[in-house]
Amino acid sequence: MKQISFYFLFLLLAACSIKGKKETPAYTITTQTKNDSVRIDKDIGAAAIEEDCVFNNDYYTLTMEWLKEVNETNFTWHPDLYSALIPLGQDTISLSRGGCVHFNISVELKMTNDSHLISDSAFWMQRTLKLADQYGMDHYSKMIREGKVRSVPEQVNDTHTWFEVDDNDPEDNLFYNGIEITFEGKAKRIHITQYFN
Repeated sequence: MKQISFYFLFLLLAACSIKGKKETPAYTITTQTKNDSVRIDKDIGAAAIEEDCVFNNDYYTLTMEWLKEVNETNFTWHPDLYSALIPLGQDTISLSRGGCVHFNISVELKMTNDSHLISDSAFWMQRTLKLADQYGMDHYSKMIREGKVRSVPEQVNDTHTWFEVDDNDPEDNLFYNGIEITFEGKAKRIHITQYFN
């Protein structure tokens, strides 16, 4: 049920961003690798901004600020996904921040060739903790360290599992969607999100 709710929320955010948008100019990010002679130019496209939102849905600017906060410089902006994609060997991390009706903060790790079982919750929590620490998802980090993460039995099968985290302040209007682990063959995905309502 939470998975369906998450996808509904994502579609709502995307639909909200398309309606009434105004285009901003295309940008190019130039990333310099450790080898100073190699330069990679990436066209990041234009961001869509709706004018009558409750929150700020300028995903591009908000995500760029977040990337700057965490000192991340090696990424490609994908305007169709409202996300920055960060290469990690054969894997990819996706970051997105913004929203119109809900202000969403999302971190997703896609692993292309992983052999861990879905039942290896210690591994999945360790990888999630690393992501949460790296990208400032402090409440997730705290809950994992304190062992306040619970598997949701009705959301567990051979290709999917879900972990809930306690909400530290139900009055602050910040909600935690939990930790979603999804398997598609050897490809695995860890997804953590939080949003303001």
